[in-house]
Amino acid sequence: MAKKRFPYLLGHGEIASLYGVERQTSQLWKTRGVLGEPDAVISGNPYWLLPTVLGLAEDGSREYLPERLKEYKAGIDGGYEVSDASELPHIVGLKEIPWIFGKKYMDIYQWRVRRSFAPEDAMVSGSPLWLLETVLEDAERRGRVTVQDGIDRIRAGEREQIKPRGRKPAAEPRPTPPPLPETRTFRPGEHSAEEVAAFAAELLGAGFSLSVRPKR
Repeated sequence: MAKKRFPYLLGHGEIASLYGVERQTSQLWKTRGVLGEPDAVISGNPYWLLPTVLGLAEDGSREYLPERLKEYKAGIDGGYEVSDASELPHIVGLKEIPWIFGKKYMDIYQWRVRRSFAPEDAMVSGSPLWLLETVLEDAERRGRVTVQDGIDRIRAGEREQIKPRGRKPAAEPRPTPPPLPETRTFRPGEHSAEEVAAFAAELLGAGFSLSVRPKR
């Protein structure tokens, strides 16, 4: 199957390389709003168009490395520049391909392991990407059944989205714990063992833990 033209898309890995910074720096640019919202999200990963990424150098506060740009372009077989996200072809990753076949992720993974699936059209930030056209032509050639509903979802622009990081908020707020009882001190000759036991039983019955620290 002949390689098709693939648009220049960059993830955090390519952006960091292009500007000679750490990958975390590119992610920080996104967090701080220096790098805008992704032009595309595919299989939960964010991607930006080349003009968007080169635009980071327009204010003069940062510069991209021309030799890195040349290397990046050379690594995208049949690459071409897209200036508007609406002009992107339909691109899928490993999370969307199961929709096309009504399969599970591991089924697609096994196809790739056995080399019974079309090679990716591009590898961006470590993730394989395919043109929808590539996947459908490969399915036809191998006689694999496809699911029209899944194909329609992709053509309508639906993709696996980025999952939020951090802890998931609780469905209901936790109740405020009751206040701790006042500290009591028991001294020999002033209090009996029964009083100590009664106070300990009161605390344990209320759900409090108890530590005993003797003093002279």
